Amino acid sequence: QAWLAQLAAALAPLPLATMMLARVAARQITVSGLRPLARPASVAGAALARRAFAASPLETTAKLYEDVVDKSLKEFQANQQAVAADLDAEIANNKVVLFMEGTPDAPKSEPSLNAIKMLTEAQVVPLTAVDVLAHPAILGYTVAKTSKRRAPHLYVNGSFYADYDGLMAQHTTGQLATALGTTATKSTGVFGGELPIATY
Repeated sequence: QAWLAQLAAALAPLPLATMMLARVAARQITVSGLRPLARPASVAGAALARRAFAASPLETTAKLYEDVVDKSLKEFQANQQAVAADLDAEIANNKVVLFMEGTPDAPKSEPSLNAIKMLTEAQVVPLTAVDVLAHPAILGYTVAKTSKRRAPHLYVNGSFYADYDGLMAQHTTGQLATALGTTATKSTGVFGGELPIATY
Protein backbone atom coordinates (compact mmCIF):
# COMPACT_ATOMS: atom_id res chain seq x y z
CA GLN A 1 0.00 0.00 0.00
CA ALA A 2 2.95 2.36 0.62
CA TRP A 3 3.94 2.51 -3.01
CA LEU A 4 0.36 3.41 -4.00
CA ALA A 5 0.49 6.36 -1.63
CA GLN A 6 3.80 7.52 -3.13
CA LEU A 7 2.38 7.25 -6.66
CA ALA A 8 -0.70 9.23 -5.73
CA ALA A 9 1.47 11.95 -4.20
CA ALA A 10 3.60 12.12 -7.34
CA LEU A 11 0.51 12.49 -9.53
CA ALA A 12 -1.03 15.20 -7.38
CA PRO A 13 -1.56 18.60 -9.12
CA LEU A 14 1.63 20.64 -9.20
CA PRO A 15 1.76 24.37 -8.36
CA LEU A 16 1.38 26.63 -11.43
CA ALA A 17 4.97 27.93 -11.33
CA THR A 18 6.35 24.40 -11.15
CA MET A 19 4.23 23.30 -14.09
CA MET A 20 5.41 26.28 -16.19
CA LEU A 21 9.06 25.51 -15.46
CA ALA A 22 8.49 21.90 -16.41
CA ARG A 23 6.95 22.96 -19.72
CA VAL A 24 9.83 25.33 -20.48
CA ALA A 25 12.36 22.63 -19.69
CA ALA A 26 10.50 20.17 -21.90
CA ARG A 27 10.42 22.70 -24.74
CA GLN A 28 14.16 23.34 -24.42
CA ILE A 29 14.85 19.65 -24.52
CA THR A 30 12.75 19.28 -27.66
CA VAL A 31 14.46 22.21 -29.42
CA SER A 32 17.95 21.16 -28.41
CA GLY A 33 17.17 17.71 -29.73
CA LEU A 34 16.64 19.23 -33.19
CA ARG A 35 19.93 21.12 -33.28
CA PRO A 36 22.50 19.80 -35.77
CA LEU A 37 25.15 17.66 -34.25
CA ALA A 38 28.48 19.34 -33.65
CA ARG A 39 31.14 18.38 -36.15
CA PRO A 40 33.88 16.11 -34.88
CA ALA A 41 36.94 17.95 -33.66
CA SER A 42 39.03 16.58 -36.54
CA VAL A 43 36.61 17.93 -39.17
CA ALA A 44 36.32 21.32 -37.48
CA GLY A 45 40.11 21.53 -37.17
CA ALA A 46 40.57 20.74 -40.85
CA ALA A 47 38.10 23.46 -41.83
CA LEU A 48 39.95 26.00 -39.69
CA ALA A 49 43.24 24.92 -41.23
CA ARG A 50 41.83 25.46 -44.71
CA ARG A 51 40.63 28.93 -43.77
CA ALA A 52 43.97 29.83 -42.23
CA PHE A 53 45.97 28.89 -45.31
CA ALA A 54 43.52 29.99 -48.02
CA ALA A 55 44.77 32.59 -50.52
CA SER A 56 43.69 36.16 -49.93
CA PRO A 57 40.82 37.50 -52.08
CA LEU A 58 43.18 39.96 -53.79
CA GLU A 59 45.62 37.21 -54.76
CA THR A 60 42.77 35.04 -56.01
CA THR A 61 41.34 37.90 -58.09
CA ALA A 62 44.75 38.78 -59.54
CA LYS A 63 45.34 35.16 -60.55
CA LEU A 64 41.88 34.97 -62.09
CA TYR A 65 42.56 38.11 -64.14
CA GLU A 66 45.90 36.71 -65.32
CA ASP A 67 44.11 33.56 -66.45
CA VAL A 68 41.59 35.68 -68.36
CA VAL A 69 44.41 37.59 -70.07
CA ASP A 70 46.18 34.37 -71.05
CA LYS A 71 42.97 32.94 -72.56
CA SER A 72 42.30 36.25 -74.32
CA LEU A 73 45.73 36.22 -75.92
CA LYS A 74 45.13 32.70 -77.22
CA GLU A 75 41.73 33.75 -78.56
CA PHE A 76 43.28 36.73 -80.34
CA GLN A 77 46.03 34.58 -81.86
CA ALA A 78 43.41 32.16 -83.15
CA ASN A 79 41.53 35.02 -84.88
CA GLN A 80 44.37 37.48 -85.35
CA GLN A 81 43.83 38.45 -88.96
CA ALA A 82 40.15 39.40 -88.68
CA VAL A 83 40.38 41.00 -85.22
CA ALA A 84 43.52 43.02 -85.95
CA ALA A 85 42.11 44.32 -89.24
CA ASP A 86 38.95 45.65 -87.57
CA LEU A 87 40.61 47.14 -84.49
CA ASP A 88 43.58 48.59 -86.37
CA ALA A 89 41.07 50.46 -88.54
CA GLU A 90 39.23 51.67 -85.41
CA ILE A 91 42.44 53.08 -83.96
CA ALA A 92 43.54 54.61 -87.27
CA ASN A 93 40.19 56.31 -87.96
CA ASN A 94 39.70 57.89 -84.53
CA LYS A 95 42.01 60.36 -82.80
CA VAL A 96 41.48 59.06 -79.25
CA VAL A 97 40.52 55.45 -78.55
CA LEU A 98 40.19 53.96 -75.08
CA PHE A 99 40.21 50.20 -74.63
CA MET A 100 38.45 49.77 -71.31
CA GLU A 101 36.53 47.27 -69.21
CA GLY A 102 32.90 48.19 -69.81
CA THR A 103 31.63 51.38 -71.40
CA PRO A 104 31.97 55.07 -70.44
CA ASP A 105 28.42 54.97 -69.04
CA ALA A 106 29.01 51.71 -67.17
CA PRO A 107 32.67 50.97 -66.43
CA LYS A 108 33.24 47.48 -65.04
CA SER A 109 36.47 48.07 -63.14
CA GLU A 110 37.88 50.78 -60.92
CA PRO A 111 40.81 51.59 -63.24
CA SER A 112 38.44 52.01 -66.20
CA LEU A 113 36.10 54.16 -64.10
CA ASN A 114 38.99 56.37 -63.03
CA ALA A 115 40.26 56.62 -66.61
CA ILE A 116 36.85 57.92 -67.73
CA LYS A 117 36.84 60.43 -64.86
CA MET A 118 40.30 61.71 -65.79
CA LEU A 119 39.49 62.01 -69.49
CA THR A 120 36.19 63.72 -68.68
CA GLU A 121 37.83 66.24 -66.37
CA ALA A 122 40.44 67.02 -69.05
CA GLN A 123 37.65 67.14 -71.68
CA VAL A 124 39.43 64.73 -74.02
CA VAL A 125 36.89 64.71 -76.83
CA PRO A 126 35.89 63.19 -79.13
CA LEU A 127 36.57 59.82 -77.51
CA THR A 128 35.94 56.35 -78.90
CA ALA A 129 35.65 53.56 -76.33
CA VAL A 130 36.10 49.85 -76.98
CA ASP A 131 34.86 47.34 -74.40
CA VAL A 132 37.57 44.69 -73.94
CA LEU A 133 35.07 42.45 -72.15
CA ALA A 134 32.80 42.23 -75.19
CA HIS A 135 34.97 39.42 -76.57
CA PRO A 136 38.19 37.81 -75.26
CA ALA A 137 40.00 38.49 -78.55
CA ILE A 138 39.58 42.26 -78.05
CA LEU A 139 41.42 42.17 -74.74
CA GLY A 140 44.00 39.86 -76.31
CA TYR A 141 44.50 42.34 -79.16
CA THR A 142 45.29 45.35 -76.98
CA VAL A 143 47.42 43.34 -74.53
CA ALA A 144 49.47 41.97 -77.43
CA LYS A 145 49.78 45.42 -79.02
CA THR A 146 50.83 47.28 -75.85
CA SER A 147 52.53 44.53 -73.81
CA LYS A 148 50.48 45.86 -70.89
CA ARG A 149 48.40 43.13 -69.31
CA ARG A 150 45.96 45.37 -67.48
CA ALA A 151 43.39 47.65 -69.16
CA PRO A 152 42.57 50.48 -69.73
CA HIS A 153 44.80 51.37 -72.70
CA LEU A 154 44.60 54.74 -74.40
CA TYR A 155 45.58 55.21 -78.07
CA VAL A 156 46.12 58.65 -79.59
CA ASN A 157 46.64 59.32 -83.30
CA GLY A 158 46.98 55.63 -84.05
CA SER A 159 49.61 54.85 -81.42
CA PHE A 160 49.55 53.56 -77.86
CA TYR A 161 49.62 56.56 -75.53
CA ALA A 162 49.30 55.34 -71.94
CA ASP A 163 47.92 52.68 -69.62
CA TYR A 164 46.23 53.42 -66.30
CA ASP A 165 49.43 54.30 -64.46
CA GLY A 166 50.52 56.61 -67.29
CA LEU A 167 47.13 58.35 -67.35
CA MET A 168 47.22 58.82 -63.58
CA ALA A 169 50.71 60.33 -63.71
CA GLN A 170 49.74 62.77 -66.48
CA HIS A 171 46.47 63.65 -64.77
CA THR A 172 48.30 64.43 -61.51
CA THR A 173 50.74 66.80 -63.21
CA GLY A 174 48.11 68.39 -65.47
CA GLN A 175 49.85 67.15 -68.60
CA LEU A 176 46.81 65.12 -69.69
CA ALA A 177 44.63 68.22 -70.00
CA THR A 178 47.42 70.16 -71.69
CA ALA A 179 48.24 67.48 -74.24
CA LEU A 180 44.81 66.08 -75.06
CA GLY A 181 42.17 68.24 -73.42
CA THR A 182 40.13 71.13 -74.73
CA THR A 183 38.44 74.13 -73.17
CA ALA A 184 36.00 74.63 -76.04
CA THR A 185 33.47 72.27 -74.49
CA LYS A 186 33.59 73.81 -71.02
CA SER A 187 30.85 76.04 -69.69
CA THR A 188 30.86 79.81 -70.12
CA GLY A 189 29.30 82.66 -68.21
CA VAL A 190 28.59 82.12 -64.52
CA PHE A 191 30.02 78.60 -64.69
CA GLY A 192 32.89 79.57 -66.96
CA GLY A 193 35.69 77.03 -67.04
CA GLU A 194 33.61 74.33 -65.36
CA LEU A 195 32.71 71.00 -66.92
CA PRO A 196 29.62 71.01 -69.15
CA ILE A 197 26.32 70.73 -67.32
CA ALA A 198 24.16 67.98 -68.71
CA THR A 199 20.56 68.80 -69.59
CA TYR A 200 18.01 66.07 -70.13
